[in-house]
Amino acid sequence: KLVGSPTFSDFSFRCDFLLEKCEGESERVDGIDSSSFFQKSANYRYIRVVASSNTQKFEKQVSSMDFRIPHFVLHDFSDGEESKVIRMILTYARMPYECKDINRDDFILEDYPFYSLPMLEVNERKLGNVPSICRQLGWRYELSGQKYDDDSEVDMIAEKTYEARMRIKNWLDHLDHREDHECDETCDGDDAIAYLESSLLPTIEHLLRRSSTPWISSHKMTWCDLLVACLFNPIIYHCPRLFDRYPNVFLHNKRIAQMDEFAGFLYNVRERRYSH
Repeated sequence: KLVGSPTFSDFSFRCDFLLEKCEGESERVDGIDSSSFFQKSANYRYIRVVASSNTQKFEKQVSSMDFRIPHFVLHDFSDGEESKVIRMILTYARMPYECKDINRDDFILEDYPFYSLPMLEVNERKLGNVPSICRQLGWRYELSGQKYDDDSEVDMIAEKTYEARMRIKNWLDHLDHREDHECDETCDGDDAIAYLESSLLPTIEHLLRRSSTPWISSHKMTWCDLLVACLFNPIIYHCPRLFDRYPNVFLHNKRIAQMDEFAGFLYNVRERRYSH
């Protein structure tokens, strides 16, 4: 199944978009005086943009640019929980992608990098490991740190967040009553919360408190903000009182959950009031 569709920002001058669709048919782009169609190749959809100036300031008749839109195919189990942050990034970037649901009882583990899912194919190149996939997408779609030290901090926070998610994954599945979930000793909520409070929650709270923006690192939202939101969102929903001690983490999650781009991905965060 194909998810999402490309959109184009209008320019200060008139643009003609020439895009070739797989079927070879033409289609008009709303709001732009243009003819548009997609061209499917082995690896890319090609976009050619031909721009003509309609002001006296620009005398040149026509200029053109070629763009290549990567072809994304996301492989994951049907619940899609582990690939949620990847889907959020692609949705935020308004990039189309295909989803391939993998049957837990009928798949060849050796077909996937490091024998794990999710996997993202980018122009037929297979990428595994969620932080690595997010890192590339963050770089592509301006969700990385603005400077090298910001980017290092983004990586550091994201790696620790993902490590925590894997550590308490069984408890998270237990909270959300996931299919095929089997309770064991790792489902203990007290142990999971104690682990989160031992370092990750206080660290994220501290980073948000010191930040001059609503985001954990840098002056804009990064992919680590989304990874943190995916981890804490179900916990906030099911265990809201835990976050009385971490109000900035709560507000950070609420902000992301309420963004229109992420509708349907996260639980709506309930309103809470904090005494100062």
